[in-house]
This record gives sequence, C-alpha cells and structure tokens, in this order.
Amino acid sequence: MNNCGQVDADADAAKVTVLVIATHNETLAARISMALADVGFRVAALTPHGDPVRRLRTISNHFEYHTRPRLKSIVRAIDRSSPDLLVCADDLAVRELQTLHHRTAASADKARRNISKLIELSLGPATSFPTMSCKSKLLALTEIEGLRSPKTVVTSATRAFEYVPAQLTYPIVVKADQSYGGRCVRFANSDADVRAAVWELQTPTAWPRIFRRLLGRVLRSEALRPLRLPLRRTISLQQYIPGHPSNRAVICWKGKVLAGISVEAVEVIHESGPASVLRVIDHSEMTIAAEHMVKRLELSGFVGFDFVLDSFNQAWMIELNPRVTQICHFRLADGTNLAGSLYTQMTALQPRSTSATISRGLISLFPNEVVRCPSGEYLQTSQHDVPWNEPDLVCSVLNQALRVGIRGRVRTLLERYMQKVVGALVRLGLVDPYPDHRGGRDGLGSKGARLPSLQEAGEYTIQRSQTPAE
Repeated sequence: MNNCGQVDADADAAKVTVLVIATHNETLAARISMALADVGFRVAALTPHGDPVRRLRTISNHFEYHTRPRLKSIVRAIDRSSPDLLVCADDLAVRELQTLHHRTAASADKARRNISKLIELSLGPATSFPTMSCKSKLLALTEIEGLRSPKTVVTSATRAFEYVPAQLTYPIVVKADQSYGGRCVRFANSDADVRAAVWELQTPTAWPRIFRRLLGRVLRSEALRPLRLPLRRTISLQQYIPGHPSNRAVICWKGKVLAGISVEAVEVIHESGPASVLRVIDHSEMTIAAEHMVKRLELSGFVGFDFVLDSFNQAWMIELNPRVTQICHFRLADGTNLAGSLYTQMTALQPRSTSATISRGLISLFPNEVVRCPSGEYLQTSQHDVPWNEPDLVCSVLNQALRVGIRGRVRTLLERYMQKVVGALVRLGLVDPYPDHRGGRDGLGSKGARLPSLQEAGEYTIQRSQTPAE
C-alpha cells in the first residue's frame, strides 16, 4: 500500500473504535487488544484494576470495571468511548452484555436502545443468546442440525436429579451450565461419582474446592435420595469421547465466517482445562461445522468452537464460546489474521501490514506452558507465543500467574510436615493428588505439574528477551 493509502487507513482507524471488555484479570484482553490495535483499530479497554492490558503501551483509553454495580461500568464505558463494536474476553462479560441488552432493548431512551443494537451487532441476535450461554441448548441444537456431537442428557434447574440414563455408558462427562474454563466439568466412572459431581457443581465456583467436594460426597448418599432435592443449575450428562481436544476460532459478521484458525491441543494445564501447547491444523469437518453454527445462530464477533478429534479424526462438537479464545490474536504465515479480517469488514480497507507471528508446528502458549512446566522440552523445541515487544506486559502476566494463594501455602506446609493427613484427604477425594499451577485454587491438577519459582521464570524470561524477535 502506498503512503497515501496508509494515511487514509490511519484516518479511518481513528473513527473505528473497539471496546474490549474483561471482568477478571487474564491475558486474553491484552492479547486481543494488541492484535486489534496492530491492524489499525482504535482500542478502548474496560477491565478490573490491575488487569495486564493496562501495561500495554499501545492502549491508552482505559475504563475500570467495577463488580458493583457491574452494568453501570459497561454503560459508562460505552457512553464515553462511543465504540463501533464490543469484544468480550470472558464468559461473564458475554452474560452481562446479554443482560444489558434485555434491559435496554425496550427502553424509551434512544441512547439506551442504541446500546442494545450495538450488543446485537457485536454478538448476534437476541434469539441466539440462550444457545450461546447454555451448553445444554447448544448440544441440543447440534443434534437437530445433524452435526456430530456426543450423546447428552439434560436435567434442568429446579428439577431433582434422579438417575443416570441407560443410553449413556461410562465414563461420563458431567457439566454445569453458565460455566467456563473447564471449572464446572467433571469425569465420572460410576453412579456414585455422577451423583457426587452433580451436587458438587451446584455449589458456587468461588467456594474452595475441598468444601465443594465434601458437600458433593455428602449429598450423593443413598439415604438422601428420597428427599428429591432440586438442582439450582442445569446439568448435562455427556458421553465421553476419547480423543484430542481441538478448537476452531473464527471471526464472523452477521452469520458469515470471515476467517478462522483450527488448532489441536498437545498439552493442557489440567484435565478439561485450557491448552498450554498446541499445533495449527487444517480440518474440514471442524471448518464446516463452525460455519454451519455461525450461520444458524447469525453470530458476530470472535467465537471459539471446542471439538474432540477421535481416533478416526472425526470432529465432535462439545462447546461454543461467543468470545475471544486463546488463539484469536494469532497471525499465521499464510496470511490468516482474524483481527485484520474484521478491520477489512468494518472499514473496506486493508489492515496495517503486520508480520506473521505463528508458523506451522508446535506453539507454546504464554504464560500457560512456562507455568505448567518451565523446564520442559516444549519451551526449547516449539515456538513460544510471547509478546516480547511489550516487556511490562510479560512481567505483569508472569507475576500474576506465579502468585501463590493461602491454600497453596497451607498445602505446602501440610505436605512437608503432615504427609499422612494429605494422603488421607487425597484417598477420600477431597483434594487433588496434583494441585494445579495456581497452588490448587480451582482445578483438577496436572500430573507432573509444579509451581515454578520466580527465579526460574525470571531467568527464562531474561534469556528469551535477549534473543531477536521471531
């Protein structure tokens, strides 16, 4: 593009604003904000205090997200930044936009009605909101649409959970609606395991895992079954499909896919949790299934579809995430760039020229893999997706990821001086045999995982930062 064309693109970029919304501190908001700014968008960010996105040199328009009242924070940021599009970095942000849409769609105030139109432009029509939010509704729709998905039986909230249906065989995956990041997914190998998982998932995710498991084990008792206690969250029992977790991330506009990236997980942080090492793949069935659902639901914005690839390389759809996922910021060597495709759709101009950051082969995600296994071979043999051009962001993310909570410190103390107590708790199923990388905050853990020391991570970061950018 000539200089005149680039000036026009920059001038237009000042008129096209994207508001990135995050309700808790994670790296996704920072990574997608960088990707959007790189292609030419003007980016504003609504995030909690201390979010890594505030470390970015390229983003200066920040708004603070407050948990009380939540929706007022979003309305204030929209009013002040006048965005052309909203981008959600987590599931709670999606749900809050859906709630805000419900409250503003019928408002007598034109400005508030415009907010509801902006939300539909960013996510899709309100008729698709229930399917976006509920795992059970998505899987029911995939079956209706004839897409490959596991057998699933749903028990709705307010109903009593009674028994495991005969059409499902063990192992079974137990899932709760309105959850994310694998935090409300459990694997069961018996009726007793299912009942314990069902009642554990009725408890708030903010509760310590040991208390949630203890309550699940108490309520699974046969003696309590005649009480027919009602569920407070919808539960899905899903046939387990052995295979490799995979994901298709797309950018779409009013039911049409503009661009997409497919990956297969090689390593995960913990069972049912996010990937730490992956490879870019081409899989036609994943591509077709994602396009079909985007068209069926008339989706817009960044969307991630979770699949399992079985031993025959068949793709089983298991989840939809109407938000940014871990790979949405990738710029592939073949020219695929989700943020760039969105820029072209909204401006009819070519995005700013940006070099590819991801090539074919194995990719270690930052900070997942350096936290999961800082001395592992993948960090030496694969491409590491670290934003070296933002050193303050890298330091902030590492400090946040390596923070050890009080439960992690207590467990470390018990393991050192009271190993028999920890062993008994593990045998009872009340604590994980392998705590996760955050010191056992909430997750199943990963065998062999350990919390790296700040010295290890620091030495790794210094060593890598002295190498030329890839």
